[in-house]
Amino acid sequence: MKQLQPTMLRIHFAIICMLLAGKGLAQHTYGSFYTKDAYVNYVLSGNKTEAATIVMVPGLNLSSFIYATTPDGRKGWADLFADKGYDVYMVNDPKFDFATGGFVAPYTIPANGKAATPGSEQAWQSDIWRRWGFGTSQGIPYANALFPTDSFAVFARNYPFLGSSNDRYEDAIQATMDSIGGRVWLMAHSAGAQPTVLAALQKKSQLHGLILIEPAGPPDSTNFPALSGLHMFGVYGDYISSRNQTNRKIATEAAAVLFQKAGGIADVVSLPEDSMVLGNSHILMQDRNSADIFQIIEHWMRQFSSNTLGIQTNLPDELHIKTYPNPAGNEIWIKSNVKNDLEYSIYTVDGRLLETAQVLNGRIDLSEAPNGILYLQFKYNGQVVMKKLIKNG
Repeated sequence: MKQLQPTMLRIHFAIICMLLAGKGLAQHTYGSFYTKDAYVNYVLSGNKTEAATIVMVPGLNLSSFIYATTPDGRKGWADLFADKGYDVYMVNDPKFDFATGGFVAPYTIPANGKAATPGSEQAWQSDIWRRWGFGTSQGIPYANALFPTDSFAVFARNYPFLGSSNDRYEDAIQATMDSIGGRVWLMAHSAGAQPTVLAALQKKSQLHGLILIEPAGPPDSTNFPALSGLHMFGVYGDYISSRNQTNRKIATEAAAVLFQKAGGIADVVSLPEDSMVLGNSHILMQDRNSADIFQIIEHWMRQFSSNTLGIQTNLPDELHIKTYPNPAGNEIWIKSNVKNDLEYSIYTVDGRLLETAQVLNGRIDLSEAPNGILYLQFKYNGQVVMKKLIKNG
């Protein structure tokens, strides 16, 4: 499969993102409200450092449960982002009735919420084990499955119940953004991408961009130039072919190219292809390595942070750098208009610094670096350039 070449991708890793390490985290504030008939959960960070807020949208027949926690009780992405200083809002489909049942803890149902719907049933989907990459069939997990299948019963209990609302999902997302007021990132999972894109088209002035988790219905050419200047990041797990989602992945890669051509920064990470990580399911935010995937996303977002100080993002034209081959083995060659004093640093995908040195003879030794995604940061005379590299040596 042809890999996306993110020529405009520039990712900056800031030391400031490590400042919280080893320190106690202030307590977050949890709450809920209804808007446009949709039940919205929020986490207000006790360590707020980000001007931007994240609005999370679950996939089809899924609820904020997928972002708030995991079936085996680990921290969900909502809390992980709050730990990093982001406020988080999770918008549920208006058709769901949480007064009847579904995930609520640590949240509560507001007094002005919906009345319980008599006879309502869970929004259950059949054959999700194969379609979502849990296993070969119901109850038979893949040998390397990263979804916590031993806690599947907890996942199943937290399916939302269907109500009777006819309100539009995208209207609820827009109303949530209006209640926030500031700039936001929209994060959408699977079929949640469709109402999210519709909301983005109406609220471009409030957006940094889109974070798409295995989306169904990513933006296409008809959405431009309306989304011009915004940014996009996509993430894909394993078993894509067996899940019959190859075309979805191709469409997401094509969307990233559209964002790049329209002045944005965009990339798509395939965990098995780019990071050599096997076993991830469609429910990436609840897989056993969900904290690692969170780190990939958050570090990508960090390049747009107001806290990323002292790093130039609008670079002069004087510094030109090409790296080849990509993917690489145990070495990479550098072609540049700078002959001397070109410094490089190698970072892992989660921002860990591996090495800093001078480029010698147009070559960088990668033999000690791990396989997977790496980022090369080049510095010369106050200028900074980032290059994404896949090592498969």
